[in-house]
Amino acid sequence: MYLILSITALLISYLLYKVNHKNVKLLIIVDVIISIIYILWRIKVIPTSFGILSFILGLILFTCEFIGFINFMNFQYIFFGKYKIKRKDLSVYNFNEIPFVDVLICTYNESLDLLEKTIVASIQMEYPKNKFKVHVCDDGRRKELKALCKKYNVSYITREDNEGAKAGNLNNALKYIKGDLFLVLDADMIPKKEFLQKTVGYFEDENLAFVQTPQCYYNKDMYQSNLKKYIPNEQDFFMRDIQEARAYRGATLHVGTNAVFRRKYVDEIGGYPTCSITEDMAVGMLLQAKGYDSIFINKVLVLGLSASTFGELVKQRDRWCRGNIQVFKHYNPLTLKGLTLSQRICYVDGVLYWFSNLIKMCYIIVPIVFLFTGIHFVQSDFAQLLNITIPYIVVQIFIFIMFSPKSRGYMWTHYYEMAMAPHLSLSILKELFGFEIKFNVTSKELEIDRGYYEYKVVIPHLLILIFGLISLLVGLKLLQRGYITQFSYYLNVLLNVFNLIGIIQSLRVAYQAKVSQDEDKATIEGNLETNCILLDNEGNHLDETEVLIESISSKKIWIRITDDLDVGQKILIKLKKEYVKCRVLNRDGKKLELKFLRLTTEQMKEVIAIYIHNLTPYYKIDKKQVFIEDKNSKLKEVV
Repeated sequence: MYLILSITALLISYLLYKVNHKNVKLLIIVDVIISIIYILWRIKVIPTSFGILSFILGLILFTCEFIGFINFMNFQYIFFGKYKIKRKDLSVYNFNEIPFVDVLICTYNESLDLLEKTIVASIQMEYPKNKFKVHVCDDGRRKELKALCKKYNVSYITREDNEGAKAGNLNNALKYIKGDLFLVLDADMIPKKEFLQKTVGYFEDENLAFVQTPQCYYNKDMYQSNLKKYIPNEQDFFMRDIQEARAYRGATLHVGTNAVFRRKYVDEIGGYPTCSITEDMAVGMLLQAKGYDSIFINKVLVLGLSASTFGELVKQRDRWCRGNIQVFKHYNPLTLKGLTLSQRICYVDGVLYWFSNLIKMCYIIVPIVFLFTGIHFVQSDFAQLLNITIPYIVVQIFIFIMFSPKSRGYMWTHYYEMAMAPHLSLSILKELFGFEIKFNVTSKELEIDRGYYEYKVVIPHLLILIFGLISLLVGLKLLQRGYITQFSYYLNVLLNVFNLIGIIQSLRVAYQAKVSQDEDKATIEGNLETNCILLDNEGNHLDETEVLIESISSKKIWIRITDDLDVGQKILIKLKKEYVKCRVLNRDGKKLELKFLRLTTEQMKEVIAIYIHNLTPYYKIDKKQVFIEDKNSKLKEVV
């Protein structure tokens, strides 16, 4: 009867929601009731009749399910609501009132080619030239980078040691800058020309501490590249959707880059905390605990590089996981004075997310252990289990469909969790028990010249696959000998197979495909028509003709031309103002691949201006943020 009534209530409330979204509260009420009934029932069926080992293992499983229940409730709470902000640009200021912005580009060992793109794009942002200054904060102490900064007339800041890692690097820079605001950029994060225009206006509100924008990626992540699928970046769900949901609750997470801060408020909290390797989360939370506001602008205003290999992704997530736990140890959001209840819920949810990797490992291990040993984790008969469990599963599916954006599907969530859970579970245990772990910086190298298989990364997944497959056969033997029931066997086989599907996907993605050095090129929408001058071997001008520019990077340009040109021939291509010299590398009919030759500073500026204007995320999300018109905004051009 409960199964029939609960499913009927769910269907009715869901249909009412589909008819009118204002009925969402009814669906949430039904969901909460079903979820609470399930978790109370789970307490009752912790095994007590099968020995102490069964009781302990059953208690561990229940604990995992209870944390999952809390995560599910948090998910609904955080995503329930629509984030709306007033649109503000620089027109809110009189010209003399526009705040001065220091742009801090943080680097350690990234390539000069990568940094040059970020530097050139930064100095060309559309903002009054006397109102911002670019600084490169180099923790690598490189003479060649100092020379690059001199070439583009930007400030070079370094220090004698690397104490405090990135947080220490930023704190060192804060000693030298004098602006009202400062923008933090990672070495690979290339800002659009309108970045400061779209963000600085919000600081008209004196209580605003920082404006965060998402990390968007122009290259393929390992799933997009290795599985050859046009799917959202694995980080899009957090960077575009969870961040917007958190912003509605006043808990925008600073993600270490692409954010503008009010300098005096960061000084007020003592600068960037150095107690954690994720200083970004800590500084944002401490500012919010002081009662200051934060804003999230859900627009593609900066583009950077995503971790492109399984190994680099594991290093990156290991650092994020351990850093979040470190922040929780030093600044527990449950007890940190000044945070609102909504902010506490968001930050606790953020930490619990990392512990969900341990939960996932528990869900992987449980069916395998049962099929090997017959040890019971739950003490319930078949009818009761289905009667209580099915509504709880169905309600989670409904809620996921209702709140989940286009950037994340249910099965892809499973695949991502299966890939990371074995590694991050180990990271959690190491951090909890205080093991010293070397700090790892994520590589920002784009080109991978040949395909290879990352065997070491998937050793845990191979072990799970082997034990999972063997457990199917062992479980069948236990069933034939009467040690376990048919229902128990088939249920655990189903759970095991579901997990193994995710494991197989992880093994597939571990084959790293070749990544071309041209992965960073920007396609010019509609093509760009310009002039081209052909040169002879001595560099003398020959014919002049029209060409269409199809794509561009910082080193190459791809054009369509009617003239027949040979590989190796040199030509001049006119960009906006400058003619740049190129050499033909390859041709395919009328399409030519050209390499820039000895770009001057001004020519590089033109190249990067065209490049970043046309650069887009590999996977484009149609994300429309809701803005409230600000009737008090002054319509005055200031740039």
